[in-house]
Amino acid sequence: MLLLKRVICVASIGFMLQACAGSKSTTTATTTNPVAPKESYTNNGKQVEKYLSTIGIPFEITMADVERQINANVKDLVFEDNSMDDNNSDNFMCKVWKRENIVVTPKEDAFTFNVPLKIWTRVGYKVMGMSIPPQELQFDLNVKFGTRFALTSDWQANVQSFPMGYEWVKKPTVRLAGIEISVAGLVERALNSKQDAILKALDDAVKKNIDIKKYVLQAWNTAMQPYMLSDKYRTWLKVTPVELQMTPLTTINNRIKSSIVIKAYTETVTGAKPVVNLATTIPDLKIVQSVPDEFKVGIIAEIPHNEAAKLTADTLIGQNFSFKDGKYNVQVTDIDIYGQADKMVIKAGLKGSINGSVYFKGVPTYNPVTKSIYLENFDYDLDTRNLLLRTANWMFQGVFAKNMQQALTFNIAGQVDEMKKQVQANLNKTVSKGVAMSGNLTDLSPDKVYMTPNSIIAVINASGKLNVKVDGL
Repeated sequence: MLLLKRVICVASIGFMLQACAGSKSTTTATTTNPVAPKESYTNNGKQVEKYLSTIGIPFEITMADVERQINANVKDLVFEDNSMDDNNSDNFMCKVWKRENIVVTPKEDAFTFNVPLKIWTRVGYKVMGMSIPPQELQFDLNVKFGTRFALTSDWQANVQSFPMGYEWVKKPTVRLAGIEISVAGLVERALNSKQDAILKALDDAVKKNIDIKKYVLQAWNTAMQPYMLSDKYRTWLKVTPVELQMTPLTTINNRIKSSIVIKAYTETVTGAKPVVNLATTIPDLKIVQSVPDEFKVGIIAEIPHNEAAKLTADTLIGQNFSFKDGKYNVQVTDIDIYGQADKMVIKAGLKGSINGSVYFKGVPTYNPVTKSIYLENFDYDLDTRNLLLRTANWMFQGVFAKNMQQALTFNIAGQVDEMKKQVQANLNKTVSKGVAMSGNLTDLSPDKVYMTPNSIIAVINASGKLNVKVDGL
């Protein structure tokens, strides 16, 4: 009887232990194999950031330069009229030479020209009621006239001169009955009748020898040349002009000043040096009152996918994440990154309570305050989410996704600052003989971030001013 009781007791204890063991909660690992989001890119590797900008080409001309050009272009013989007829209806023949160098003085919106002339005339006239047969006279005088100079829409010089009187150096006289008689008044009247023709001859001489268009075409083609912004990041500034403007001519301190303004698309291009074809024509001119400071260039920062994955892996791989007070645990084993249209796809390999992979998506965005790239709208990919809801919905109750998003923040401050410094330096240099750029970047603002097959590209919009100085223009 005692033996039977002992057997029953041992058996009861055994059943109790089995019951306790059976009541303890056990978990089995879940295997996840969601469909991977399809890799795709809206940009296949060639980065071109285009902005409409203005590039000023200021120029100034000293009055000494103006005088030198005018005197070089106005030859010795200025005007000739051989139209005297046999009926004496036109009793005046005339030849006009430049006697000395022309002196030019700026005056308000015009230029005053003092033109020393030597004049030969063959004129018939009446003195004291007596008709004098045509006689040849030579005399010197300085003609004063004003000129308004402008450029037409097709870049031709428009010169409009107006008379401002004479200054006699040597007055013409005739000898009559042994007496020298001045005929300056008679000659003046004759000259006045030819004044418009003389001024037109001077204007034509100036217009004929002033070719602004070829210099503007030179500036246009100079602006079109690609400029290296960063050798390290293989970044070029390409300028595609679309419109030409010019500010009115002004005279300050005996200098003529103006600016040619090229409205152009400025493009930041990575990779090989862009190929451009030189222009043979230029657009029509538009006159504007001021030059806007609207130069823009895209500063490009780049993070290769493998580098971004490594930075994320350094933070996450080997880290243990617990759920439900330790009931479930997962550990990150590997990280992979690629793109799908405008989103970044993150593949995270896991082991523990989940064995397999999960996929996240987010929109890469630039934070100008921290100068970093982070992911907006970060969440599980839809197929991964649906699978977890069915098999491991406890994954949504932990901090795993939040920690993943934080680890996918990439600081690019050093790269942005270095690029800005390089661009600033390359906007202030001589690009060829007689052609120098001077620029200043004053503002940085976020533009966009996108994925390429190899990299995450962040574009920062840099604004400022750019001038191109062309010697001799």
